[in-house]
Order: sequence, then C-alpha cells, then structure tokens
Amino acid sequence: MSETNMQSVSSPGGRVLSEDQFTCSICLEVFVEPVSTPCGHSFCKACLQGYWNHSKKFQCPMCKKSYSKKPEMSVNRVLAEICSQFQGLTVAGGGGGTTSRAGLLNASPDTAHSSSRGQDTGEFAQPGEIPCDACIGRKLKAIKSCVNCPGSFCETHLRHHKKVKTLKSHRLIEPTLHLEEKICKKHERLLDMFCRTDHVCICTACAEATHKSHDIVSIDHEFHKKKSNLGKKKSEVKHLIKERTKKLEEIKQSIKVIKASAQKELEESWQVYAELQRMVEQSQAEVVELIATKQREAERHAQEIARGLENELSQLRRRSNELEAHAQTKDKVLFLQNLATLLPSPEPTDWSAVSINTDLYLGTIRSSVSSLIDNFQEELKRLYGKELRKVQNYATEVILDPSTAQKNLVVSDDGQQVKYEERKVSHTEGPKRFHPALFVLAREGISFGRHYWEVEVGRKTAWTLGLARVSARRKGEIQLSPEGGYWCLWLKNGEVKALAETRLPLMLPSQPSKIGVFLDYEAGQLSFYDVKARLHLYTFIDNFSESVYPIFSPCLTHDGKNAAALIIANVKHS
Repeated sequence: MSETNMQSVSSPGGRVLSEDQFTCSICLEVFVEPVSTPCGHSFCKACLQGYWNHSKKFQCPMCKKSYSKKPEMSVNRVLAEICSQFQGLTVAGGGGGTTSRAGLLNASPDTAHSSSRGQDTGEFAQPGEIPCDACIGRKLKAIKSCVNCPGSFCETHLRHHKKVKTLKSHRLIEPTLHLEEKICKKHERLLDMFCRTDHVCICTACAEATHKSHDIVSIDHEFHKKKSNLGKKKSEVKHLIKERTKKLEEIKQSIKVIKASAQKELEESWQVYAELQRMVEQSQAEVVELIATKQREAERHAQEIARGLENELSQLRRRSNELEAHAQTKDKVLFLQNLATLLPSPEPTDWSAVSINTDLYLGTIRSSVSSLIDNFQEELKRLYGKELRKVQNYATEVILDPSTAQKNLVVSDDGQQVKYEERKVSHTEGPKRFHPALFVLAREGISFGRHYWEVEVGRKTAWTLGLARVSARRKGEIQLSPEGGYWCLWLKNGEVKALAETRLPLMLPSQPSKIGVFLDYEAGQLSFYDVKARLHLYTFIDNFSESVYPIFSPCLTHDGKNAAALIIANVKHS
C-alpha cells in the first residue's frame, strides 16, 4: 500500500492511530483473522499459513525465529474487530463520503460488517453455500478456493490473497467445501483422479508416479459412475425395505392370528374336554344306577325265596311239634286213635336247584367303558374331520415324474395317474429310475413347509403310498422303512399296514377308497387319512434332513384284479 493511501484516525483519547499499525507485513493489507506467533508478531492467518506451506518450515516472517513444530494459532479477536472496521471504512476520497474510520472504530462489529458489504458486492453465505474462511462474524459467500493454502475466500479477501507475493502462484478453483481433505498431502495438489486398482483418490502427480500402471480415471467419471451405481443400490435397498416392511407386517399379523388361534383352540379344548368329562360322568352315573338296580332286583328275589323258605320252615316246625306230642302218648289205644286224625304231611318243596347268583355285575363296567369309548370315538371322528379340513388348506399340486417310473409302470400324459402293465414301456434306464421295485416319484421334491395331496385308490387290492428320501436306494432290493429312507402305508392281503421299523397293522372299520397325505416338513410329521370316512390312519414322526418326494406304487395285477390306476385327485374340502 502506498503512502498516499495511508490513513490515520484519532482515538477518543486524542491519540492518532495509523493504518500501518493494523497491516499484515506479508500481504501489506489490513489484518484478516490476525494471529500472533509466540515471538509476538501478528499476521493474517491465511498469510502465515501460506508462508509456512511455501517455506516448508515453521519460522516467523519478521524475526526469523524458528520453531520445531507448528505453533498454536488463535485469532486475536480484539485486533480482528478493529481491523474489520478499517476494512469496512468508506473513504470520502473525492468528497461526499461521510463515514470515517474513526467512527467505525467505535461502531459495533455488525455495523462495520454491514458497511463492508457496502463496498463489497458479495452476499452473505446462505445455508448450503460455502462461506469465506477469512470473514469474522457473519461470513460472506466464497467465490474461490485456494488449493495451496487451502481455504475459501470472498471477493474482498480474495483480493488480499492475490496481493501476497509468496502466494501469487497459488491455484484457485471453484468454492469447495472441506478443501483440506481434497488436497494431496504429498504434492499439495487437488485430488482430481481416481485409482480403481487401489480404490483411492489421487492427484495428477501421484498418477504419473506411484500409480502409473494402474487403472486411473477422472474423479468426475468415477463420481458419476459410482453415483449411478449408488442410485441403483438405493433403489434396491428401498425395495428391500419395502419388502421387509411388508413381511414384518405379515409376521406381526401372523402373531395376532396365532394368539387368536391359540385362544380359539383353548376354548375348543375346554369344550371338548368338558364334553368328554360329561360323558365320563354320565357313564359313571349310568354304571352306578345299573349296579343299584341289579342289586335291588337281586335282593328282592332273594328275599322272596327266603320268605318261602321261612313259611315252609314254620310248617315243618309245627309238624315236628305235633309228631313230638304224639310220640309222647303212652296209651296205645289213644296213640292209634290220635295218629289216624293227623293230617298228612305236605309235599316238601325241592330246594336243591334253588340258588342265589351273587356275581351280578360281570361285564357291567366293561360294557360301560366300551360304550364310553364308542362315544369317544365319535368325538374323535369329529375332531379328525375338523383336522382333515384344516390340512386340506395346504393342498399342493403333485405331478408324477415318468423318468423315475419302473419299466412296467405307465404314467398318464398329465402326470396324474399311474398303472401297471405287463408289457414293458420303452424308455432309457437311468440312475433316477426304479428297478425292479414298482415305484414312481413326484416331479418336485419337498424341503420345507406344509403340503397335502389326495390319492384315489378305489377298490384296488394292493397299493403303496408315502414319501421317499431323495438319496434313498432305487435299484435292487429296497428297504421300505424310515431307516431305508421310505415312509409308507400299503394295502396287501386285505390289510392296511404302516411300514415303520416293523409292519404295524391298522385296525380299520373298512378299507379306504381315498387316501389323504399331509407332510409338515419342519415338524417332522407325515400323516395319512381316510378322506371318505374322515379318519386319521397313521402318523410317522421323524427328522427330515434332505428333500423328500411323494412316492406311488399301483402294485402288480393278479388275474385281471388290481388293474386300476392310482389317481392323484383334486382336493375338495370334506
């Protein structure tokens, strides 16, 4: 600054304050964010930082005192306020100006800043805009950022920045937020390249040095690409959030349904057991009444016999007394005369065949319990019917897989029927096909969830139905048991059996014509039902550790019998 432009003002005490007392010795302008070194000299914060960056060592520009590490710098607030008033002064150079620097010295910082805006065409930084790092108090909007300092500056502070001789070679760019993080620490250049090999942002000097053979693109190119990918990921995440939210609502709704179902099931269980208890109490009351009735009848009959015996016994005793009296008569004539007058003895009753049956209650309790069981069976049948209606809600489409069918089995085109024929079907052998066992599997395996299907067996005299493990043996002799990987029911010789570890005959009132099969994979349960009679036949309990397949066998024909096909039926609620 030239001497002609130097100004001086008078303080309230009469002392003259010169502008050079508030001038940075580096930029030769009024201090902007003045800081002091430990040796007591003051400079603009940006000027001192730029000086140190340029010289590569921490030294006072005035007295050249050196420091081993960067000294702590804090802005002198009092000096900064005075300097801001000098910066905001409107000098009446050619006349007309009425505001003096002395007036501004006594003005508030906001007034000084407002006056500064009168000289400056800049605008105050709004939220989201980059503010000037050199402004004190309310900051103006930055118009440029310096890569070498680094920092962002408004128009006024940019002019001061450009006048610094040591900073004339600094590179200015568009205002940038957090500029220090975007400068290469090694080369003090802007990070404007991206190394895809190391996944780091670099400057052009780094690209030519340590990343020369790497895949390098511009920051803008990588930004737009990653931004696009990020947009796609955001859409995917939003979609996942939407799906998970929907699933969460489903689960919460399921919890409500579970609670309601549990309550309903409890209420029904109370009703069922109350009914069973009523049946037991009624049956017990009937037994008590029956026993009491038999007791009364038996006692009445015994009492009638006893009265007859007592009457006859009285007669016999009277007769005995009469005979005893005649026997005492010693007069021979009188004895014979009286003996002729005696009435003849009544014909005695034959009591040898008369007896009282004391075992009155043989079979009474058994008969009562048997009747109670029949009532229980009716209640159980009602429960089976309800259970069957529930499992039918899990109806699953089952289609037979011809590639697994034994060579004598013929599968219909729609995959819903299979029957045995003496002629061998032309096909290629493979590891999936059964031989010689007469089996065919469904096309789709099951590895989770609940599934139900029904099979029409009609009046066939032999059949086998159930599940097979995917790894179960298909060639040669097959072990039809859970240990061999098969869970099946079969009909042979007029008897339905569960093929467990041993053959378990099922005591059924009649042979079923339609079999329902229900699998709860997670619970490890496979249940069979007589659909028409609405009866539960048998349930296997096991742990399923791999995929299982529905399995079917129409079995052999004998003299034209058992020639009908097994038919996978459409499920209709009972």
